[in-house]
Amino acid sequence: MRLAGLVVLLLLAVPAILAQGQEIHGVFALQGQKPMTDAHLRATPVAGQPLGRRLDFWMTEPGKSDAIRTYQTEMTKKLHVVMVSSDFKTFLHEHPTLGPDGHLRMTEAFPHPGTWYVYADGLPKDLNHQVFRFDLEVGSPGSMQRVLPKTGMGVQVGPYEVDLSSVRLHSGMMSMLDVSILKDGKPATDLHPYLGSPAHAVFLNASDLSYVHVHPMSMDQMSMDMSKDPPPMPENGPSPSDMMLHIALREAGTYKLWLQFRGGTQLYVAEFTITAI
Repeated sequence: MRLAGLVVLLLLAVPAILAQGQEIHGVFALQGQKPMTDAHLRATPVAGQPLGRRLDFWMTEPGKSDAIRTYQTEMTKKLHVVMVSSDFKTFLHEHPTLGPDGHLRMTEAFPHPGTWYVYADGLPKDLNHQVFRFDLEVGSPGSMQRVLPKTGMGVQVGPYEVDLSSVRLHSGMMSMLDVSILKDGKPATDLHPYLGSPAHAVFLNASDLSYVHVHPMSMDQMSMDMSKDPPPMPENGPSPSDMMLHIALREAGTYKLWLQFRGGTQLYVAEFTITAI
């Protein structure tokens, strides 16, 4: 009887435990840098949505428990959250809302179950970039096999062709990648900035999952002071079809590149396999 009673109590406790969510400690993921904070994520299931999760991010100073309450605005947002499935086939880029308590919250309906690498990319207080990875299980675990087929220097996405000047870079040094976006074989004329930039480029190392996030610059921006970030471009203004990426991949290996840009009123993602030698 005592055993039966214990089983009943455990069964009753399971929903309460699930409702409290899963707390995950972040792994620092910004390539070539060192952490200046600790990062935390609490993921709570959403009732009636098997793949829905309420995500609560916060950062703390080392040895302290209070959440850091101020974040710099970077590319129009307080925190960029990049979510990638463990097989590198699905890419999401969202932005939580910063509360007065220093917690950044959002609700995400994941498109499929599996293991998701959730990256929190922000500038807390007056510190440099802090990027942390959280390994989040949504439903059943996903495949850890990442097969990155060669893509060549041009890919088609929607009505656009996106071309890179190279898909082979030298690690440990600054590289310059020309990016061209064509429509009907001609430079696209219906592009607009996304989050204040002509495009956003996220690189992930397929081996150690380290992270690099850079923004292409237009030719007009190239003439500005390179030691400072250019001011955000107006969201409804025009965006160039030709731009340049300044990128330093510190580690040799194979990378997946997701290049986000806005054509017309829609957001597109061009995917490339990059080799750093």
